[in-house]
Amino acid sequence: METETMVRLSLIAFLCFAACEVSNGFVAPGGSKRAIVASGSKFAVGKESCDPSKARNMRLNSTFRLKQERLGALSMVSTLLEDFGDESLDSFSPGLDSDSTMDLAQKFMELSQQVHLSRPASLSKEGLSKIHRDILRRTHGRQRFVTGKDPLLITVEESATKKWLQSTATNTHLLVNGTAVSNSLASFDRFQWIDEPERQELVDRYAMVSMELIGEIYLKKPGYINVLPSTSAGASAARSEDKTHSFFQNSILYDQLGLGEKKEVRSSDRMWVTGFSLASKQGFMHSVDVETGRINSVDKRTSRSILWPNESNSVPRNLVKNNEAKQEDTSLDDALLVSDGFLVPGKDKGGIYVVKNPGNPETEWNVCLTGGTSASQEDYGWFYHRAVWVDLTGDGRKSILTARTKMSSMLNGDEAGTTKAQLVWLELPEPHHYCDVTGSPLEEDGSLFDPLHARHLPWKSHVLDEGPDVMFTVADLDTEDDTVEVIASQFFSRKVTLHSIQRGPEPKVVLRRTLDDNCGAAFGAVLAQLDGDCPVTTGSSAHPIVVDGGSTVETRKPGDTFSHVLVTSHECSFSEDVTKSSRRHEQPARNGLDDLSYTPEICDLDGGSLFAFRVPEGKDAWKTEPWLRTTVASGFTVRGQLGNMINPGAPGFVYTFHPKRNGAKSGQRPLIAIAGDCSESAYILRPMDNDNSITHQDPSARYKLMCEIECGGTVGSIGVGYDDFVHANQEHDYAKLYIPCFEKDKVLVFAMGSGEDEYGDSDGF
Repeated sequence: METETMVRLSLIAFLCFAACEVSNGFVAPGGSKRAIVASGSKFAVGKESCDPSKARNMRLNSTFRLKQERLGALSMVSTLLEDFGDESLDSFSPGLDSDSTMDLAQKFMELSQQVHLSRPASLSKEGLSKIHRDILRRTHGRQRFVTGKDPLLITVEESATKKWLQSTATNTHLLVNGTAVSNSLASFDRFQWIDEPERQELVDRYAMVSMELIGEIYLKKPGYINVLPSTSAGASAARSEDKTHSFFQNSILYDQLGLGEKKEVRSSDRMWVTGFSLASKQGFMHSVDVETGRINSVDKRTSRSILWPNESNSVPRNLVKNNEAKQEDTSLDDALLVSDGFLVPGKDKGGIYVVKNPGNPETEWNVCLTGGTSASQEDYGWFYHRAVWVDLTGDGRKSILTARTKMSSMLNGDEAGTTKAQLVWLELPEPHHYCDVTGSPLEEDGSLFDPLHARHLPWKSHVLDEGPDVMFTVADLDTEDDTVEVIASQFFSRKVTLHSIQRGPEPKVVLRRTLDDNCGAAFGAVLAQLDGDCPVTTGSSAHPIVVDGGSTVETRKPGDTFSHVLVTSHECSFSEDVTKSSRRHEQPARNGLDDLSYTPEICDLDGGSLFAFRVPEGKDAWKTEPWLRTTVASGFTVRGQLGNMINPGAPGFVYTFHPKRNGAKSGQRPLIAIAGDCSESAYILRPMDNDNSITHQDPSARYKLMCEIECGGTVGSIGVGYDDFVHANQEHDYAKLYIPCFEKDKVLVFAMGSGEDEYGDSDGF
């Protein structure tokens, strides 16, 4: 090849590499905290540590990625020449001046997109020997499978081959019922050979979906996950990092490629992950932008204040409602409400916190809304798992409703006398007055009302009732009266209770009843619509409506109808005769496949369970009539580990969701997801068809296991979102499941789909 051509190719390769750096967010150590590496169609997203002891590894990893990007740029130009010929150089650029070379680089970038779509790239294999490329070829294929009539056991394992050959890429592979995905009868490729009528039957009768592991997110000790809009908590941190995420942003190339222009506000999801550790003197709170993969964390002041962060939620607009106000109050859009504390010594003095501008190094700050600084004060020494915003005073103020627990003895194994639990509301302070012109709430001195100002802290707490301790839901069971109802899953007192709260200047419980005291250690509770033909919303008092669904997966929004309350019992029944080695290879009886029961006739409640309580029909029937309980599944057992010795149990939280966005409008019954907690698995249940040969008291509560995802670590929660995750192959508007593996310090990302081969390529990017 001529010297001039080689020089021009080198310039183009460099420009393509630089453009790739900017578009992919790659920077050297000390810049952005994001690192994304492709492996097949899977992506590893990790946060680079600032620990000096790891600086050398950071430099090595960054150097490795740098070489990979340069090889990728050279390979890109090589591919273009192969497809379009050497004459493409003369047709696109007559000279070597900077402007024309820049234009040439842009055109080659555009052409590279065409080549990418028509011919899958394999840049991750550059620089490896043929033998190593052959090994990677066997392990980098897309790991897609389909569900069907029979349940699947999905085992997540780490591949030593991938880990050795490419340390920066995801090294996980899946087994389906003990077999590699490609060899399984449930593989995506085998499904493509099924006739259309048989496919349709799988969809109609067994809620068939395709699933694929598309990514891993490396975070320290992930526990609770909540997927929030990108315009809420973390928005200012993202805008701040957009300005400084690349060392290349101020260069001429950056501007010439149009990357220096201000980006439009995105509407993709942002995932918040909270974590904790017995040995750590701080909690962990991270956000992950699902579109870019960028990871942010709260500052040290916040992490050292909130030692055991549990559930996190957004803060609503207009905490103080005034119908005369000219505009909405958006000052707390970028804020998190965090519940803190656990039963172990040193972590048991929790609280309710608001973190404003979380992740923004310049403006982040946090306040504790709960009081109590000494043992003599009533509000001292409580821990909290969740808190919700509810107007209990009837004047438009959104106060906080929460449940809290205090342990009188951490070392005593007896239940009696060891816990105290309360249902509490934290009253939002009242503004002194309102502006006559704008209607805005004001302080006494005329400044804008700020309920988080030090003059208003802590918020006044009011005890509504005794008993609720961990999780709860809020519903309006009669829209014609002035009450809202709390349905609480009481863990320590082992029952499910109902508390009807009358709204007013002094809210109070006017009715309380026990719905079930034979359910075991009740844990998770959510409101669910299991009757597929029921309207989503209604103005009639015949249907109860949601105030807060009790879940971070908001399938049922405020104002939606619901038919059931799903409750898990968090039991400590250890799995016997099942070890990791035998379970994964010899395939004995498995927790979730053979041990789970699904109908009331055969359930023996051995181990943890999932129950469905149907809301009684008829005026005021919920006050006096029994709530029909159906055992949806039972037999969840604990896999004993060193890390889950403190209060182990299974299963954990329960969620409902639809495989596709807006699926609730179709009238289809939802899927049920269960975080197995100490069972170290995540479970997905599908609705069962009515069996006309058997009479069931509640056919809508009949569900069966679709698949169990065995993660090898504690699964404390599950997140569900519908926006695309980074740039992995996936079907738009289908659910993405985010499954934390606590001991493995990572979050697995599974994508659902229709089963159709949208990309026509099972192994490419």
